[in-house]
Amino acid sequence: MVNIELIFAILLFSIGLYGISSKSDFLRIFFSLEMLLNAVILMLAVSAHHWQLTQNLALAYMVIVLATLEAAAGVLIFMIANKVSDKVSPDAFNEAHQGVKHE
Repeated sequence: MVNIELIFAILLFSIGLYGISSKSDFLRIFFSLEMLLNAVILMLAVSAHHWQLTQNLALAYMVIVLATLEAAAGVLIFMIANKVSDKVSPDAFNEAHQGVKHE
């Protein structure tokens, strides 16, 4: 029997793979990596629950919370980068770095 959580994890992993393969900007790649990470953690949590390993389940949920906090910090970094260069792309960072004069 297939659990709905396992289907959700596979769907989340697929969306993450699509986002990484599109390569449009750093923000999309960052969120796609977070989706991949959370999908793997969800698969681990579902398998731990299936085999009654509840101590690993609590650890998996804690890692999910830490991954969410990491995503929030990443969004903050990208917002600051957007404020500096008006874009969130690798070329914009390069142009913004070349425009800064070092003393």
